[in-house]
Amino acid sequence: MRRRRLFDNRDFLLLWSGETVSEVGSQSSTVAYPLLVLALTGSPTKAGIAGLARWLPLAVFSLPAGVLADAVDRKRLMIICDAVRLVGAGSIVLALLIGSPSFGQIVSVAFLDGGLFITSRICERGALPHVVAPGQLEDAVAANEARTFAAGIIGPSLGGLLFSVLRVLPFVADTASYLFSMAAIAATRSRFQSQETRRPSLRNLRVEIAEGVTWLRGQPFYRTTALLFAAGNPVFTGLYLLAILLAKEHHASDAVIGVMLGMIGVVGLLGAVLAGPIRRLVSVRRLILCENWTLLGVILLMLVAHNALLIGALVGVAEFLTPATNAVVAGSRVAAAPDHLQGRVQSVATVLAMSLGWLGPLAVGYLFEHSGSTTTVLVAAAWTLALAAVATAAPSLRNAPTDAASG
Repeated sequence: MRRRRLFDNRDFLLLWSGETVSEVGSQSSTVAYPLLVLALTGSPTKAGIAGLARWLPLAVFSLPAGVLADAVDRKRLMIICDAVRLVGAGSIVLALLIGSPSFGQIVSVAFLDGGLFITSRICERGALPHVVAPGQLEDAVAANEARTFAAGIIGPSLGGLLFSVLRVLPFVADTASYLFSMAAIAATRSRFQSQETRRPSLRNLRVEIAEGVTWLRGQPFYRTTALLFAAGNPVFTGLYLLAILLAKEHHASDAVIGVMLGMIGVVGLLGAVLAGPIRRLVSVRRLILCENWTLLGVILLMLVAHNALLIGALVGVAEFLTPATNAVVAGSRVAAAPDHLQGRVQSVATVLAMSLGWLGPLAVGYLFEHSGSTTTVLVAAAWTLALAAVATAAPSLRNAPTDAASG
């Protein structure tokens, strides 16, 4: 019943649907960038650089984006972000229609897309308290987290499938998605921030960012989870490229790889759909531990998985609990943060969580090309083992906020 009332909110439905389409389109090109570079150059290292270009801005731009989201009109900023991303994706479409895009163009568009994605995401998080009723805020954040994760699963899968049909299709879908998102956001009636709230000054970014850092530093649970997410993201961001490279090593065709990515999407989408019930039934500490130890088991099994479809099933299992984990942590953090700090708190948490995400595709591409598949998988497993051990021992996870524990 609560979810139906939430989606009866016209503005939330418009915002949610617009961002859903935008994220699916953007995520479809996330996997298409390295696939396109691999097809044009044959270099796993360059494919890894293309993946790096998409993820690096999430760390680079998060902090200034948080100040910007608190300082200017969030709705207008989100529309501008979509407009610029539309132009970028459209340039790849045009280049493919008349010839081939350069490696530099692909990397530049991927980098721009990543920076504007995180800016728009932070704006949306800050806008939520002004779009939904206070009692619906945690459900709204959970719905957004499930949406984001579902888009992260469906998008790459769709991108792989579309790429296997025609190289230009993922970028056509990406371009169209931004147009839809712009229209949906423009149609909302709510203001995305309070007019009375003190706006930070863009002239002194260090001082304004420090306010968000200070708040997060004083919250042991949110600080620890942000650091754990930071250490875990290289594994997750590199997992798709690792799956693609392993499948190709075992002579899978582009069509089979598309099906493999589709399988990951099905399992991940199931996890996103079940995120609400899972987060209400399982404590946040248990969720985080299960996610990390499951990820370790999946990576070790990839040593003996010689079939693309089996690899896809394993990656899907690794992603299953992530929507619930993200929802319960981010939902309670948005509810706990002061309104005037929303953008900066979310940006600081994001920059911590995403600070190492760029390392995954780069490390996977480099290790796979220079050391082989077995070494690449073992390095990923060692990293994940260390992460799971730290999460198990962390005392702050035993003292999760009541809202986080209960969902």
